[in-house]
Amino acid sequence: MKPEPGVLQTCLFFRGKSIEELDAMLETMRFTVRDCSKSEMIISEGETADRLGIVLSGVVDVHKIHPGGGGITIARLKEGQTFGEAVLFRRENVYPATIISAGRSTVMFIGKQELLRLFAADTDMLSRYMENLSERLVMVNRKLEILSAGSLRRRVVHDLLRRADRQGTDTIRLPFTRKEWAEHLNAARPSLSREMGLLRDNGWIAFKGDTVTLLDRKKLEGIMEQEE
Repeated sequence: MKPEPGVLQTCLFFRGKSIEELDAMLETMRFTVRDCSKSEMIISEGETADRLGIVLSGVVDVHKIHPGGGGITIARLKEGQTFGEAVLFRRENVYPATIISAGRSTVMFIGKQELLRLFAADTDMLSRYMENLSERLVMVNRKLEILSAGSLRRRVVHDLLRRADRQGTDTIRLPFTRKEWAEHLNAARPSLSREMGLLRDNGWIAFKGDTVTLLDRKKLEGIMEQEE
């Protein structure tokens, strides 16, 4: 199955390429496309990372499974986003996490050797690859910021304040379910619900569905300034 060039334009690697340029590339490029069903494991942790994955449609989760059971969702990847690029060229090139399809999705795979051929033919693609790695590093750093914020209340407040700043509004749209948010914060869902209820009862936030409104930013910022 041949990917739609318009979809590939949403991927950082191919940004700036015209439909015609992408059509020509796909004629000579070696790749595979896989349709995935909901909850299907696309890549398992420890598997050899010998190919780059690009999400063509749907959503896939990067999931870290704990040895004792359960796990945490590290990232949620949507159309045009990639996985595997951070470990593809490591000496110990194995996937450090499991990739699971959150619903019906389609994923494109490009092998390591094919990527090297593309980079040699188009240095702009190589630059985009490096840019993508930088973006992924920033994402990991943000995750570490959340996990190092301290108590669950501080992690919740830290995440809400950061999202408000990024979205430019105190009415925040969460991009995932409450369960997924709890995993993102490395917390149990009941614990997260309890903290959200306490913040609401204090009059600091209001929430409905996937929308959270910051009612008293000064109080929330004060929580972050308190010592543990």
